[in-house]
Amino acid sequence: MTSFGNLLLALGLAGAIASVLALLWGDRLGKKDGERATNVGYLVTFGVAILLTISLGLLLVAFFRNDFTFQYVAENHSTDVSSLAWLFKISAVWAGREGSLLLWAWMLSLFGSWFAYKRLDVTDRLSNMGLMVVNVVQALFFAAMLFSNPNDPFKASPAEWLGPNGQLLISSAMNPLLQHWAMILHPPTLFIGYAGLTLPFALAVAAIIVNDGSRDWVDLIGRETVFAWLFLGMGIGLGAVWAYVVLGWGGYWAWDPVENASLLPWLTGVGLLHSFTVYRRRDGFKKWAISLAGVTFALVILGTFITRSGIVQSVHAFDKDPFSLYLFLFMILGALAVTIGGMLWRGQTFAGHDEFESLTAKEAAYYFNNVLMLVAAILVAYLTVSSALPRFFPGGGQNFSAATYDAVARPVGILYVLILAFCPLLSWRKTEGATLWERVRWPLVSTAILSIPLLAEWYFNLRPIYAAQNPTAPALVSAMHNIEAVVGLVVGAFAISTAIFLFVDGARKRAASRGEGFGTALWQIMSKARSQTGGYITHLGVGIILIGLVGSAMFVRDIKIQVPATPGASAKAGEYTFVFQKVENNTLPNGDQETKAYFAVTRNGKSIGTLTPGQLAYAVQGQTRLNASVVSEPLRDVFVALEGQQNNQLSLNVKINPLIWFTWIGFAILLLGTTVALWPRGAKARELATSESRAGSRSAKANTKAAVG
Repeated sequence: MTSFGNLLLALGLAGAIASVLALLWGDRLGKKDGERATNVGYLVTFGVAILLTISLGLLLVAFFRNDFTFQYVAENHSTDVSSLAWLFKISAVWAGREGSLLLWAWMLSLFGSWFAYKRLDVTDRLSNMGLMVVNVVQALFFAAMLFSNPNDPFKASPAEWLGPNGQLLISSAMNPLLQHWAMILHPPTLFIGYAGLTLPFALAVAAIIVNDGSRDWVDLIGRETVFAWLFLGMGIGLGAVWAYVVLGWGGYWAWDPVENASLLPWLTGVGLLHSFTVYRRRDGFKKWAISLAGVTFALVILGTFITRSGIVQSVHAFDKDPFSLYLFLFMILGALAVTIGGMLWRGQTFAGHDEFESLTAKEAAYYFNNVLMLVAAILVAYLTVSSALPRFFPGGGQNFSAATYDAVARPVGILYVLILAFCPLLSWRKTEGATLWERVRWPLVSTAILSIPLLAEWYFNLRPIYAAQNPTAPALVSAMHNIEAVVGLVVGAFAISTAIFLFVDGARKRAASRGEGFGTALWQIMSKARSQTGGYITHLGVGIILIGLVGSAMFVRDIKIQVPATPGASAKAGEYTFVFQKVENNTLPNGDQETKAYFAVTRNGKSIGTLTPGQLAYAVQGQTRLNASVVSEPLRDVFVALEGQQNNQLSLNVKINPLIWFTWIGFAILLLGTTVALWPRGAKARELATSESRAGSRSAKANTKAAVG
């Protein structure tokens, strides 16, 4: 069966190449004479997706049958015996380098097939060339699996690994850290985002090829881009949840190279989506849209380059593979070369209406949004790969700590949220002072009100934490840390206030003009203008996230305590008391050894719950996983990891994470806002939005002509 899997991949590679050639040939012959060749390109795209579906199904069946003749199955099968065991058999498909690449290729084939299905009745040049680029990328993924042994999901197990009845003779299985519900969902959501972000790149290249500077390419894949960005964000969030509850260190982001790899295209994706907005509404930011589509795709590939090339050290990275190094480096440089070359070649075609008269223009906010996101992504990418760079480069050969990333990310993030909050209050081209004050005064009042409890929390609870955790920090460093926190809290409050104000003000004005009740007017705004509504909800979520990040990333208490393993014995960590109850030791049916300790937790004498930190020693893998336990209060989490037991003493690592639920809730609201923006609208609403957008574009052109004249 392994040979059959490789045959499927070989046929898939042939199909992807055939589709590319057919689409190019059809384009050369022209619309009429090349229709048959073009249709072949579309149909073969569907065939490639079918081949990859069968390939993925073959691997999945092998996992459910424990078919260890597949080396990938032997190395990544799950040993779990819980109620989730059958789900871990599914997630084992993407647990390793070979299967995750196959999953990515499959996701890409689905996006390609979806686009081909949408455009099959039209087959215009823009669509044809976009689909051609998708198939070029698809062919390169096939090449990565077929011509690199470490990436081949269908290589056979060595004969000495297997017994006479097919049983596995070596101790090998899935990494136990991956046997968690979040890891069932985290990789697929990331790969949906990665695969989906190929479409804007493909259509941007297509627009360059056919010399079409209209908004058509944006309209063709605008919703798919939002969909991909949504799932990429969802994947990042699930990864953060997994890190928080599984890795045992009490945090959710460590600036690990592979973590950064998923963040980079998400950052530039923010700029890409905002550029699409200006492209559609104002016929501007065309070069920004093309450039960010290319950069975002290059950063997507940079992620797999970091993970698979072996040039950067990470606990999440795979072993070194020279073929992957050169192939994915070629894809990164190729994407950037095509984008930059296309801008030089077709510069006049994509000359948009980007002028703005002052820094109080909405275009200015969009511009600085793009600059910040692009600069942030480039800086993080540079720091991430710095250890692999020659020493004559700045920082070359060095590994940078999380503190370095924080020093970059915190001020940039706060400034970005401030711009994000101001942007909806601004007008196109220029915002008059009186108009700006009329729009900003009530959000400022609301910000002042919201800031009172936030700053009180900082002054009475957060500020002393930093002083206690960093007793030797210079006064200037402490002052800067706290100033940054205060500014972050106030800016977060401003982003929340602005989002709420926009809903309230819009509903109030609609109610007054149409004679509707306030509730009816608010519902009409939220249900009809979904893109705008989704944007405001997303901004609300970002403001809440910022508040959570200030608390949970800047003021964490990290405390080590020893508790006697005697019922009733206790120890304190801050204002919390941990009372030992019992320890349970169990041997699971697969031989794994589970240890779980029980503690009653009180805060200033008041019970807040029971914590059950433990450890799980895996028999096959020979690894031990910390099973942390968390109890939540409205303004903090108490996180406890059982680090060991010696001489009747239990060693606990206690982390008290302030405001962390703001981070989780804000992220959920951000995803909700993106979903609302993505939600399909009725035909009349789409027609109205399109006509309004076209009118805005014509107005922008007219204003430009008037200014020139």
